[in-house]
Amino acid sequence: MLVRAWNRDTDYDTLVKWWTQWEFGVVPKDMLPPDGIIVEDDGVPICAGGLYFETKKFKLGFMEWIVTDKESLPKQTHKALKLCIDAIIQLGKDNGVKMICTCTKEAALHKRYTKYHKMIPAESNVKTFVLDLDGAYSEDLTWISDDEQIESRNK
Repeated sequence: MLVRAWNRDTDYDTLVKWWTQWEFGVVPKDMLPPDGIIVEDDGVPICAGGLYFETKKFKLGFMEWIVTDKESLPKQTHKALKLCIDAIIQLGKDNGVKMICTCTKEAALHKRYTKYHKMIPAESNVKTFVLDLDGAYSEDLTWISDDEQIESRNK
């Protein structure tokens, strides 16, 4: 398997395809971190994830948008995710990040983060909040909302 840096421009269509497969909203390209990882097997992308960081002013990184090709084989996906998350962690280390945090409601990722990546659960009952400062993103927040919040806004 090949682990490589993602390119928001050339890899974006692949990410959109995967988000669509999982019925996840489409993350606007300019909301993706510039730094991320794609794992490929024989030239075919399998999974990806990004890391937000800026270590000149602070040392915390935020890992986000972990996604897989739903059509990939389970064993292939498992191996690729391990490589992807390890590479994101290394990306943080290489750039001076001192701590990485992430959040997910996906139980499979909870297990993976603790079992394979030595991450420690920090909070259990968290709600996330967003504020669209210029109004450009409020039309469709499915990419950053769960089903419960989407339904409550549609009432």
